[in-house]
Parts: sequence; C-alpha cells; structure tokens
Amino acid sequence: MEHPCEKCGASVEDGTAFCPRCNFPQIRVAGPEVSAHPSTTPEAAIAHYAAQASPSGFSWFQALPSASSALLAAIFLIIIGTPAGLGMLAAGFLCVVLYRRRYPIIPVTAGMGARLGALTGVLGFGATAIILALWTAFRSGKEIHDVFLTYLQQYAAHSSDPHMQQVLELFNTPEGFTFIMIFSLIMTLLAFLLFSSLGGAIAAFLLHRKDRP
Repeated sequence: MEHPCEKCGASVEDGTAFCPRCNFPQIRVAGPEVSAHPSTTPEAAIAHYAAQASPSGFSWFQALPSASSALLAAIFLIIIGTPAGLGMLAAGFLCVVLYRRRYPIIPVTAGMGARLGALTGVLGFGATAIILALWTAFRSGKEIHDVFLTYLQQYAAHSSDPHMQQVLELFNTPEGFTFIMIFSLIMTLLAFLLFSSLGGAIAAFLLHRKDRP
C-alpha cells in the first residue's frame, strides 16, 4: 500500500520512514493529549466566576439563594418580636455574607451590597403581599376594615400627630380605605428596600475592610 507524501505529494510505500523524493519524515509518533480542562490557577478560577456573572460581577444565580436564606432568617427574627425594619436590615446584611461565601473570588462592593440587600427587600415585600392576599381571601371587607381601623385607633392613641383624626375619618370612607391601603403597601415596599439595602451596603463595607491587607 502506498500513500502520498504530506510535503511533496509523491507516492510512498507504507512503512517507509522518509519520502524518497524530499526526505520528509513519514512516520509520526502521537504525543500526549493536551487536557481540555482549564488549569486550576487563581486566574482561571476568576475567569470561571466572571463568566457566570454580569459585567459588574453580580450573579443572579448566586444572589437569589442567598437572599432567600437571609429572608427566612429575617422572618424568624420578626416572629420572635424584632421590629420589621431591624429584621430587614439584618436580612440585607446576611444576604451579602452568604453571597460572599458562595461567590468568594470577586469582591462585593458597597453598590453590589446595596443591590443584594434590595433584592432581599423585594422578596420580603413579595412574601408579605402573598401572606396579606391569603389572609384577605378568607375575610370579608368589613372584617378587614375593622382590623385595620383598630390598629389605626391604637396608633392614634399613642400619637401626638394632630392629623391622625383626619386619617381615621378618611379611613371610614370607601375611597379613603382604598387609598390608605395602597399607600401603606407602597410605604412598606420602600421601607423594606431602604432597610435591606442599608444592611447590604454595611455588610459589603465591613467585608471590604476585612479583606484589605
């Protein structure tokens, strides 16, 4: 059997070490295969993490589990009597700590910490809205009105705000009741975002100081 020379194209018998025309070697020895896996150097690890993250280094894949776990801790704190604002502050802080443990290569800046905290706040507001929706689904409109009216009356009894009586009068009208409920939900969302973002930014700042040589 013959085969063409890779260099000049002349016919060369199989088993011949060199081409008789151009003396080009015909027998090749296969070298070791180069591994297709990237090396496990720090640079390769950083590139691996960066490929999963956005250009800012923020990874939603890692952020959502961290925010969910932090929110569960905040719910526990609120159940045992911790004020909701302080609970969401702790949730934002814990979210950044958990995110950093999951994603240790790229440092968390204060801006990223605030975003992680804000994500926790959004999840917290979503959980609150779902619980409120389930609660109202099994209550009549009058029962819901009476519960919130009792709460406002208790708050007004300990408040020195002269406008509280006007708020109570507005609450007793259908339009006022709807307005106050929507306004309360908006303020709850803003409060959750504010406290959780602040907690996230504080955690990122402290972690950054800890990482500095």
